[in-house]
Amino acid sequence: MSDPVASALLLVVAIAYLAGAFLVIIALAKVLGAWSAGRRTRRHAELVDATLQGQAAAVIAAVAALANVAPPATDVVAYLGAPTGDDTRPVGDGGLAVTRFRARRRPTVVFAQAALTGLSRAAVQSLAAHELAHVIRRERSSAAARYGWLVGYLALVIAGAGLTVAALVAAPQLAGAALLATMSAAVAFLALQVAFDRREEIAADRFAVGLTRDLEAAAELMRFYEDNVAKPLPADGLARAWAQLERRWFATHPDPRARLAAMRRHLVDDQAD
Repeated sequence: MSDPVASALLLVVAIAYLAGAFLVIIALAKVLGAWSAGRRTRRHAELVDATLQGQAAAVIAAVAALANVAPPATDVVAYLGAPTGDDTRPVGDGGLAVTRFRARRRPTVVFAQAALTGLSRAAVQSLAAHELAHVIRRERSSAAARYGWLVGYLALVIAGAGLTVAALVAAPQLAGAALLATMSAAVAFLALQVAFDRREEIAADRFAVGLTRDLEAAAELMRFYEDNVAKPLPADGLARAWAQLERRWFATHPDPRARLAAMRRHLVDDQAD
């Protein structure tokens, strides 16, 4: 094998391994971030009074009655995640609300107290209807549908690893290409999962605005989310570019303006029907 070809193959292998290491680090960071957010949320849970707990239960009961379904359990915490340290942003880094699912227990919609104190009642109902949509959609989906992507992703990675090892043994000159192809497929698979997550968020938004019929409340919620939850883009060029890349490729929630536009289209389509 000529030196230029060998050097090119080594470069391909190096790029493939660096891409794989980058993906592993991203995945571990997200897992650790989710664990840390849950831990920090529990630490702040005792700071909320009973009045807000009752308010959360009432608003979930109201939207569940509109949807003619049993209401999930509710909880209110001081922050979802942890405080951002910015006095102008009273919401934690975990967002405004989240729905927790546990085996053999009722789903629990957990609100951040800032959502209940900073939004109008109509906007809180819009938020509650969004979380109720997640409960309903999960109850109507199978475990295979929820976890099939993970099984497929693991199968893809294992098959790719086997292909790479086989190439190393039988045809070392193809090992780099095999690993690069595997990593490219893995990236594409993760991109599909992010797209699926975003589709679920849009579906929950459409359900919520269809249930409440209140686009103004949804717009208030999206503005509050943009101002208090979405990470502001840094002014620095490189940091700003990275933040935009993260929003574009790794954020599970679509841009608030895109979400509001989808809700507006949904109401227009409903009126046309």
